[in-house]
Amino acid sequence: MPFRPRPPWLGGTLQTIRALRWPWPARLSPGHRLWLPLADGDALAAMLHLPERASARPLAVLVHGLNGTEDDPYLREAAAGLLRRGFPVLRLNLRGSARSLARSTSHYHLGRSEDLAEALTLLPEALTGQGVLLAGWSLGGSLVLNLLGREAASLPRILGAAAIGPPLEPEQAYAAIDANPVLGRALLALYRREVLAVPATDLPEPLRQAARQAGSLTEFEATVTAPRFGYPSFAVFCEVNRPAAALPRLRVPTLVIMAEDDPLVPIAAMRAIDWSACPAALPLAIAGGGHCGFYDRDAESLAVRAIGALFEGVSSPAGA
Repeated sequence: MPFRPRPPWLGGTLQTIRALRWPWPARLSPGHRLWLPLADGDALAAMLHLPERASARPLAVLVHGLNGTEDDPYLREAAAGLLRRGFPVLRLNLRGSARSLARSTSHYHLGRSEDLAEALTLLPEALTGQGVLLAGWSLGGSLVLNLLGREAASLPRILGAAAIGPPLEPEQAYAAIDANPVLGRALLALYRREVLAVPATDLPEPLRQAARQAGSLTEFEATVTAPRFGYPSFAVFCEVNRPAAALPRLRVPTLVIMAEDDPLVPIAAMRAIDWSACPAALPLAIAGGGHCGFYDRDAESLAVRAIGALFEGVSSPAGA
């Protein structure tokens, strides 16, 4: 799909920096802080926003990516766009992220979709009675895809979903991140600090030492995340949690958005998929946009417009 970047965000790297670190995020109306208690004693922080005018639209649940929180620019911008369209919005913080840290003794990873499933089942009928819509960015997109491929039948009624820049093939994404001399090093440092900040009861000193010494994201996942969560190897960790494998099992309309110039998640993974075997998936390859950016000449990003269009379509009487 053609893409005309919004100056000065020219090229995938600048689009990515704008999406992840823009210092003036979108303004939102005051929200309501929720804590969603998990069965093991941890809890996830979430921020609920209701549209100015009451509507019967389904709840949109937004999930951040690696090192993210509810306050990431791309997440706030999507929340603002969906609120303008009349959707109630829940910005969910993953286990161990900065907002959930106070009540976390463990950490998220790209396959830990059971946390997302449990959070959705904890939401009251007053919020989910009209159905639920899901959108995840980067690692959050992986969680959404894995969730829908594994546990959709046991959840509140999911009407549609979107995954923006998901690492469909984790090994490719880790390799691209590790090869990026600027963004890769920054992401690893932030991830290391985030994981070590959790007062983890399941992260013994040998794993903490491995976290301090890891020189790449691949090494971190292989020597810390995989053994921490009981995977015998990095290869098994990736295979069991591969988002691409979930695509044929999807049963609700799911938009998958990726950019040709994404510096962190190669679009080659999208090209290699037999989309005819994934009838519920809607692949959208964009000529530009970086990682989770898609800032073009419109006031809203292309990603926000695409998500809004899908959510409006599946929540209308004809689309529901």
